[in-house]
Amino acid sequence: MTDTMTEKIVFTRGVPPPEAFPTEQMGECFDAAVRGDAATVLQYGQQRGYAPLRRQLAEEYGVSETEILVGNGSLQLQDLVASYLSGPGTVVYTEQPSYDRAIKTFRRRAAQAIGIPLEEDGISVDRLEAALEREVPAFVYLVPDFQNPAGATLSLEKRRRIVELAVEHDFWVIEDVPYRKLRYEGEDLPLLREIDASRVITMSSFSKLLSPGIRVGFMIAPEPLIDAVTALGEDTYLAPVLPTQAAVAEFMGRGLLGPNIERLKELYTPRWKTMSDAVRRELPDAQAFIPGGGFFVSVMLPEDANTTNLVGRGKDAGLVLTPGAAFFADPGDGEAVPGDRFVRLPFCAVTPGQIEEGVKRLASLL
Repeated sequence: MTDTMTEKIVFTRGVPPPEAFPTEQMGECFDAAVRGDAATVLQYGQQRGYAPLRRQLAEEYGVSETEILVGNGSLQLQDLVASYLSGPGTVVYTEQPSYDRAIKTFRRRAAQAIGIPLEEDGISVDRLEAALEREVPAFVYLVPDFQNPAGATLSLEKRRRIVELAVEHDFWVIEDVPYRKLRYEGEDLPLLREIDASRVITMSSFSKLLSPGIRVGFMIAPEPLIDAVTALGEDTYLAPVLPTQAAVAEFMGRGLLGPNIERLKELYTPRWKTMSDAVRRELPDAQAFIPGGGFFVSVMLPEDANTTNLVGRGKDAGLVLTPGAAFFADPGDGEAVPGDRFVRLPFCAVTPGQIEEGVKRLASLL
């Protein structure tokens, strides 16, 4: 057994551990998908995504197949949407902090990404309303369920107000929900699109539910927007990766996804509880975001904590951290960005013993 006192403990990327993968079942589904429909899945085409998978998703979400686009991971779809909706001279609003890859994507498309402070129940609606008085964005990007990186979940009251604001001010809301089905306690809140879908783009993927390597993500939006993003995607990559999409369709068609999600909950729940308890015990003075699901717990360290070169000192102590500043967009109102005090703590790919030791090492650095 590895000694957790001496091993390197990695609190960086939110990735599934190898034991999370349904390896045998996925292998069977790949084989059946390719052998059963080779003329389709090994060829160019199906620019909107593999038709059987789109049908399954349309049925699940109660929409038309014309409102579904399946692509090569949700981040690529975000990039295409950002390319279509934003550009030089536009702004987009994100939670502050927010998913670092999304912030990079929006900036790459020359939009200014401005962060709206995150509260325990999601983005500050008061601050969002104030920002809207100054400038209406191309879109607002949210991770409403078990947010990456903080773990916060958007309250029902805020969900309702945000879709009202989107209609009133005529901007899009991207709700990115890859963690939504990994709930360990409590009850689901409605998707924003279930409240009012007219200005909502829903995105998700199978990266956390099956495998990130298969690169299967999807978006749900009004048909004209799906048409435009599909055309942009075809100009970018010709066609989606159909073998993986077909394997996912086969997996779902066999009724395997629901049981696999329950298996993942059984695997992750003890790790989630261990991380939550360790943060409360070892970092009592920090503002902790303790989610009811997902992949991340996070903390905002007190102002008097020793955060100087925290990542470097952590590495010396065998603790690998992501720099907190990576998760922050441009601040609004010229306020300071407390990135040096923010720490994201992924728990799914580490064991309970590693979690306990890792949080102790973090506390000792402060």
